[in-house]
Amino acid sequence: MELLFTSTYYASYQSVADRCFYIDFGHKVVKVSFCQLLSLRYKAKQLSSHDHLEYMLTHCDVTLLTFCDKEHIIVLDTLQVLDFAELIKGTFAMIELHTALAV
Repeated sequence: MELLFTSTYYASYQSVADRCFYIDFGHKVVKVSFCQLLSLRYKAKQLSSHDHLEYMLTHCDVTLLTFCDKEHIIVLDTLQVLDFAELIKGTFAMIELHTALAV
């Protein structure tokens, strides 16, 4: 496994041999395909939107992140949501960089 990106709370890895990615949430490491990673990018954009963060700050302190066909459920507070969005953005930046260097 090759480390792609680390944020304050999380880390992402790529396994060329397994042709998949791993996201380390600290207490849980989740194996995801590239399609699932794309889905997580969409969810990260939704969760880190201004409206959702404002809703979290005024009505509730946590949000649920479900993925991999609801096989995994992660509870995130506001700082963790922002950090998760940073992790996903950094992961895709590193994937693009690896792709550009390989060509």
